[in-house]
Amino acid sequence: SHAGAVQPLPVMAAATALWRDEAHVEANRSLYRQKFDDAENIFGDHFGFSRPAGGFFQWLDVGDSCDATVKLWRDGGIKVLPGSYLSRPGTDGVSPGDQYIRVALVHDRDATKTGLTRMFEILS
Repeated sequence: SHAGAVQPLPVMAAATALWRDEAHVEANRSLYRQKFDDAENIFGDHFGFSRPAGGFFQWLDVGDSCDATVKLWRDGGIKVLPGSYLSRPGTDGVSPGDQYIRVALVHDRDATKTGLTRMFEILS
């Protein structure tokens, strides 16, 4: 009849203290800003690069998301997600994700920068 187990007060106090610590949040945000700085330096105005207001995904206009995904994997060992997997056709029959790939900037900064550079070389 309960939605969840009751937590002991010491456990709740420890969790509250941990959730209040923002130092790791600020450090993580700084790291993502640096990764997007790197992406901006690498892509510039190519592939419709646009810096997002937040998050850790970069969307790139590659023409055909499935073809680009296969090419990046085959030629560079780079995994991205085709935008066509995340969208569906509208009433006009056009799927808005067909031309985009979603790139997750989740590795450490050096690996991310290396991958983005390789990606640019393969897609250019």
